[in-house]
Amino acid sequence: MKHQAIRYDFTIRELCYILFGTKKCPKCGGTLKKEKSYETRRGSEFNSKRGTFLAQNARVKYYVYTYYCQKCNSQFSLQELAK
Repeated sequence: MKHQAIRYDFTIRELCYILFGTKKCPKCGGTLKKEKSYETRRGSEFNSKRGTFLAQNARVKYYVYTYYCQKCNSQFSLQELAK
C-alpha cells in the first residue's frame, strides 16, 4: 500500500547537527556514517491542535536518522548526538 504522507521531526539542534555538525564518534573519535530508515505509522499518532491534521487511518512514512561508528561498532540516535 502507498503512504499518504511523509513526516520528519527535527529540533533546531538536530537540524544543525545534520547540516553542520562534525560526524565524529563521541566514544572513540571515529567517523560516523548516517543511516536513514523509516517506520510506517498511523495518521492518528500525529494529530494535535498545533500540527497538520491527517486522516485517522492514513499511512505515514516517518523517517528516523541514526549514526553508526565503523571503528567501535556503536550506534547513536540523532537526539543523542545533537545534545
